[in-house]
Amino acid sequence: MSAQPTGQTVRGYWDRFHRDGIWADAAALLTPAARARLGKTSESSTGIVDAQSVVSGPQKGARGVDGHKKVKGIKRHVLTCSFGFVLAVLVTAANLHDTHGLAPLLERAREAGWDLARVKVDGIYTGPTVSAAAERHGVDVQVSLRDPTVHSFAPLPVRWRIEATFGTLTNRYRRLTRNLEQSPDAAENLVELANLRRVLRVLTRPTQQQEW
Repeated sequence: MSAQPTGQTVRGYWDRFHRDGIWADAAALLTPAARARLGKTSESSTGIVDAQSVVSGPQKGARGVDGHKKVKGIKRHVLTCSFGFVLAVLVTAANLHDTHGLAPLLERAREAGWDLARVKVDGIYTGPTVSAAAERHGVDVQVSLRDPTVHSFAPLPVRWRIEATFGTLTNRYRRLTRNLEQSPDAAENLVELANLRRVLRVLTRPTQQQEW
């Protein structure tokens, strides 16, 4: 039986993978195969963008207050494919407006090799900042609005996928229920690692047991 690696060795590999962006790169390579296994086209032309404000723990690190959601901590700006796999993530202080996360997300997605034609957003993503990001990256920003005549809860087509992604990340990965990282890139790293695990679950589970 092989010996267990020392804590120093494990930490060394963790820091190296974090520094080199291994989790995000691996997910970018495997996501097309995961989408194909779920019956989708391997390449996604539609992205979904949203932001999640998360309470920070007592550790050091920059944080802000999301006045609308009454949360003191960070904000996770996330861009997913149409099936909810994370294509790009940006972590900022919670007081940064959601619209300012759009351009960096589109830039990171393009650097990772994703060629999106459109992104689905909610009603907060309006104004010159959004228009400039859309023009620069050549994407059609489509605002999904709820039907005002429907008074009960109804999930918005396609956009519900990113809400499900946020729920999966915070419910299945205890480290993500609140922010426990001291730097934004460390917080992004944890989201990327959780997303890679989701992709691997799709690729390794028997077909009859597949979950989105």
